[in-house]
Amino acid sequence: MSKKSSSLFADLEGRDNADVEAMYERALNRLSALEEELVDLHMKKKIHSETIKYAVNKSSDPPVIDERHSDDVISLALEQKHEFDAALEVRDALVNKLLVPRHKVAHTLCEFHANLTTPSASNELPSLATEIEYFSRFFELQSMLRCYDDQKHVFSQLFGLRENLLETIKSVNNNDRRLSQLIKQTRASSKEQRTEAGRLKAFLEKNNASPVVPVPPPTPEMGERLLAGEALSMEEFASMLEHGGLKELSTSAPAPSTPRQRNKNTMRRSQPLRGERQRSKRPSE
Repeated sequence: MSKKSSSLFADLEGRDNADVEAMYERALNRLSALEEELVDLHMKKKIHSETIKYAVNKSSDPPVIDERHSDDVISLALEQKHEFDAALEVRDALVNKLLVPRHKVAHTLCEFHANLTTPSASNELPSLATEIEYFSRFFELQSMLRCYDDQKHVFSQLFGLRENLLETIKSVNNNDRRLSQLIKQTRASSKEQRTEAGRLKAFLEKNNASPVVPVPPPTPEMGERLLAGEALSMEEFASMLEHGGLKELSTSAPAPSTPRQRNKNTMRRSQPLRGERQRSKRPSE
């Protein structure tokens, strides 16, 4: 056990207490800087994680970013997310306006075109009203399909924004993993620095580097107050512990008297406590 303690302070033996105190102060400063850096890394990682959740619609609220923790990749991801949401709203408005999906419009248009162009038997000729209805529906579907073709750039723009957003989110995810590694390394460095600061502090305490303030002896008033059941301060209690004041109180205190026990009669009385029953005399005949 002594061998371990001597090897623990092997590099500090022979040094002045002032040098060790300076080393202790530098260790505390480095530890404080590492702790601040660790807090900053945790804040950045939190912003990256919230950005990823917001971009994939796992969270409805965007992250709050201050000037200290701002990042170009995070700003680009949030900007692309806003553009993608705007394009998505345009697409949804278009779908709600046309009501019928494009593939269904094209399929129905082909069916009407086949009905209008395919020759039929003489006994199955359509009536004029049926042909008018077919042509009106055909032209209506043509206009709907043309509207879809005119708005095709909305879908292409939406797909392009989605691809750009996914690429940016990959970069944010890579930065998030890098921050996790930095946090792990910084935490290990902080642990080593805290251990070094504790070692230097233990060496200083071992060599009594800090001046020891003597504890004043207790006054008779403290003993009287303690016997009276009054409270003492921590300094007064430490003074009595240091100078044996509590021991003197325990030796001088009178021994407590044992309570007087009541004698119990083990014999049970056979006679009743009440008087004997008196028999009434009969009058003589």
